[in-house]
Amino acid sequence: MLNIRSCALMLSGLTALVLSAPARAEVHEGPMSTQKIALGSGGGGPTGVQVLNEFHMVHIDGFRGAKRVAISTFNVAFPNEKLQSAETSTSFKVGGITSIGTHFTRQISQTKSARQHTVIQGIDAATRQRIADAAYADFVERLTRSGYEVVGPDELAKLAPEFATWTAQPNFTRGRYGAYVAPTGRKLFLLRSDTAKPTSQGNIGQMAAAFQGLDSPQAFARSPYLAHDANLGIIAVTLVVDYGTYVNTGDTKRFNAEMAVGFTAGVTVQGGSFYDTATLLDYWGPKSGGFPAIAALAAPLTSDLAFAAVNNGGNGEGEVDVKADPALFATAAGEATQAANTKLVAALSAAAAR
Repeated sequence: MLNIRSCALMLSGLTALVLSAPARAEVHEGPMSTQKIALGSGGGGPTGVQVLNEFHMVHIDGFRGAKRVAISTFNVAFPNEKLQSAETSTSFKVGGITSIGTHFTRQISQTKSARQHTVIQGIDAATRQRIADAAYADFVERLTRSGYEVVGPDELAKLAPEFATWTAQPNFTRGRYGAYVAPTGRKLFLLRSDTAKPTSQGNIGQMAAAFQGLDSPQAFARSPYLAHDANLGIIAVTLVVDYGTYVNTGDTKRFNAEMAVGFTAGVTVQGGSFYDTATLLDYWGPKSGGFPAIAALAAPLTSDLAFAAVNNGGNGEGEVDVKADPALFATAAGEATQAANTKLVAALSAAAAR
């Protein structure tokens, strides 16, 4: 007969076996972002927003230009935690007449909410650095295979000396999407909204979205000058490598609405939209006039490789602990970032050929 200790040891062994299983994983695409795109639904002129495959594209004609490019910024952001909440809070008055003919008014109030806080543990800085290094090398290789001549950062500084004067942030700086990591040998420059605070639904928030255009960090404001001075295309990339996908019914004023939040573990290159962007590519040509062409990944890409033991904290709500195996996380991240790089380069090439 097995005692409790024997059962516990067997379960522990099974968990370790699951996390170390070398089964081949696949990357699958999530649903397209349904967020409203800033400045309306797009179209109408060269700077309008269009949908091209899995991307929201802005100023799509701006991708046309030189096949000689340099990368001013390449950041991989790693979320460490996420707080989600959803709430309905309604209040209304009803009135009537009693059996004795007097008038009455009553106020009916209702509040429902759901909350979830997820945290990942077990992924150290060295693992994240390796993921960022591999993602960058893969991106450059894919650009080269697609016919682009990629100028390195040292050569870019010679062609456009201003690049060497940019003020870098410390690697692993905490930003909107967690820890931001630049590849080894490159400096960390933040782009638009990287210092913004998201809402509890993970969005940038209406007020922040309205004024996003006023956010012009150095790497965003000065990249067009590099493109002009060096006479080449300048690319800036952000990949957001998350540890799961999320469901949120959001806040509402509807009476008796069901509030729910949810989380599914899976290493994911997150998607978004133009104004509430996660993974994106900005591009400035030599004659951009300062306006970037933007390809924002609107459909997340998730590896189905099991990489963590998850304590879901009560059917998905409350506190959720994700205890990751760093080697498996790195493997899954490699698969997801390669899939994202493939799509980013394909979107760049497709837009340039239009």
